[in-house]
Amino acid sequence: MEKFASTDLTLVKSVRKGNKESLLSLFSVPERYKHIKVLMNADEGASIRVSLEGLGEIDLKLGADMEQGQNKTIMTLFDFSERSKPIELNEDVEAGASITVNMWVKM
Repeated sequence: MEKFASTDLTLVKSVRKGNKESLLSLFSVPERYKHIKVLMNADEGASIRVSLEGLGEIDLKLGADMEQGQNKTIMTLFDFSERSKPIELNEDVEAGASITVNMWVKM
């Protein structure tokens, strides 16, 4: 896998191990619109592994073609159906915690 993008986002709510949450429920609107620099080209529909620093991982499909150097957001990287998919959480974390979100292109 090659690194596609990375950013730090702040949790809008406290979460518990075993809960299922989505990118939409974990992060506030301003956080979901935070700019993320795209590190490599990728085609629409490419499978992206989204890793939430110890919280969990999910594979999502890109909603459009992406070019290296573009500034995108969670809202422009993934279609609604993708960003609303449930992610099973692996630990308890309190609201306000900063979470590193790493994205990798699955080859």
